[in-house]
Amino acid sequence: MDTGSRSVLDLLGGFVVQVSGPGLRGGSGFFVGRGLVITCAHVVALPAAGGSQATAERAVATWLGSHAAGSVIALPPTHSGQRLWEAPDLAVITLDEPVPDHPWIPMAEQPPGLGQRLYAVGYSAVYEQNPQLGVSAVEYEGPKNHGSGQTALQLKNGELPPGNSGGPLLDLERGEVCGIVTTARRENLDMGGLALDVSTVRAEFPEVWKANKAPSALDTEIWRLRAALQHEYAPGAVLSLREEETLLRAAQGSGLAPAALYWRSVHRDYGEPAGRLDTMADVLREVADAPAMLDGPHPLLQFIRQVTDATPPKDAGPLTRLVDLVAQRLGVPAPPAWATLSAPADRVAAISVHLDAQGADSDRYFLRVWKYPDVTEPPYAVQCDDQPLTLTEAQEQFRAVVPQAVADLAEISSDVIIEFALPIAKLSAVDVDTWYLSQTWAPVSRQYPVVLRVLDRKPETYPSWTARWRRLREATLDGTPATMDWVDCHNDVRPEQFYARLQRQPALAVLGLPFSPDATARQHVLETALYAGIPVAVWTRAGCSTRCRLKAGPDQGRANTSASDDTSEACVGRDFRNEIDAELAESGITDLPELIMRLRVDAALTTRPSHCGEKVVLLWDDATRKLPGDGPTLRISERTAQGGQPS
Repeated sequence: MDTGSRSVLDLLGGFVVQVSGPGLRGGSGFFVGRGLVITCAHVVALPAAGGSQATAERAVATWLGSHAAGSVIALPPTHSGQRLWEAPDLAVITLDEPVPDHPWIPMAEQPPGLGQRLYAVGYSAVYEQNPQLGVSAVEYEGPKNHGSGQTALQLKNGELPPGNSGGPLLDLERGEVCGIVTTARRENLDMGGLALDVSTVRAEFPEVWKANKAPSALDTEIWRLRAALQHEYAPGAVLSLREEETLLRAAQGSGLAPAALYWRSVHRDYGEPAGRLDTMADVLREVADAPAMLDGPHPLLQFIRQVTDATPPKDAGPLTRLVDLVAQRLGVPAPPAWATLSAPADRVAAISVHLDAQGADSDRYFLRVWKYPDVTEPPYAVQCDDQPLTLTEAQEQFRAVVPQAVADLAEISSDVIIEFALPIAKLSAVDVDTWYLSQTWAPVSRQYPVVLRVLDRKPETYPSWTARWRRLREATLDGTPATMDWVDCHNDVRPEQFYARLQRQPALAVLGLPFSPDATARQHVLETALYAGIPVAVWTRAGCSTRCRLKAGPDQGRANTSASDDTSEACVGRDFRNEIDAELAESGITDLPELIMRLRVDAALTTRPSHCGEKVVLLWDDATRKLPGDGPTLRISERTAQGGQPS
């Protein structure tokens, strides 16, 4: 295992420190909270005098080029004799302010499992003139009495070189620190040693324990550390040749496409496979090589489970036993059986394109692309630009990455939707409906259902947004079905009045705008509707002509949410509304993405001007499927192999 990988050490170096100071023995330590370092008492010991040793009152922590001094509290504060330092052999260094930002890892609430693989991290000068950060893989043998009621963790099969004392012992199955390295069984040999159980910190320094439970900057990256340190599994390492052949035959007969099975097996943050996925053997190789993740079963187990669930019950017996056997060999729990396994064609896949403007008036955008093999599951990152692009550059990147992403999804589902997420100020201004993949005469809006989503809804609008969306998708919440209504294109209304009227219609889920939201006198309409939690909106980029200034009749009905019928001249906005209403009467509002796509296609086939599909826009903002964050969390790409030594 290449635990000397620079990427691994960079992650560890953010929270593991070197402890030093004038006259100190020195060693390692680690952050457990803001400005708090845990180490061993003997690490901060001063030279012996009169047959005893005292601990220093001050020490220095060094990490990633940063230095900070702090005060020391050690238990016990003194030591006599040549034997191991008396229990608990524990010290806390409280660093002086200000301290540069740093992460920490939570301490474990329970000990590791017997035989579990753990990782000891610390600074050592065994192989270098100056102490260097390194990692050593060890195995937990069991608890050992450490004196005065303290519990130590007995370790084997790993070297704990001088300087590692005070460093953390990592349990990567849970993403926690489970121990504090105290001593090697025998110096410079691969024989393990002892680590103090972190429960001692809770008993002796409860305030430090409490501080450790606060959120840490490393919380979102701990799985990366685990993925980087875990050894990879080749099929032959955990599967016999007969088991491998049985599994491949079942996978080939499962009816699942190789790519579909891969994406269902791996964690969403793995990214693209290393090679092509033309056969089930390719997929088995990829999932067996993938490292285990902190928040999900190992991909190989997911592969076996899904093949098992897709196999007829009369033939699934050997595979069911194989799931449990492989889980035991990997030392992890077996994943539960799926309640159902939908056929690939039953799934709705999506491409999510985010165009985040630098500002409301900016013409440059950050482009991020994600793909959802199933819209009910988390997405996978495809593209993440950290440099702002012009719209032309963004379209070029779109054409470079989306075709392959669509091809990947086609192996999983023939039902693909493309969504563009934009800030509110850009929803109507940026005409993404005309974007294309390779042919200018084939815009994506005529190939796939294309919808808009909102990047910057305000948090306080979420309850109403979610309730209206669920009413739309579930047909009813309190017995009242979701409704659609239209804004009157002949009258203007103040935002406070419009918002109040929307609030009086909790069943309203779809809003029709027979004009462009960019119209000068009506720019507030869409923004107000979104603040009221409206999840779906239909409008036209053409809208009412500037010459159409007809007055509504005296009886307004629902006052500005219905177009007036008391008109005698042609009205583009009213025609748009009537055509959309006529189409919806035959299909229904839950079919809007497919309906709008069909209208866009029809508009290209007709010679009639002002067809309602010519410049139609659909906002379809699923409140139950939150948009991904600002960018993908990148998986460490270095492959690691079992049995390596720290540098």
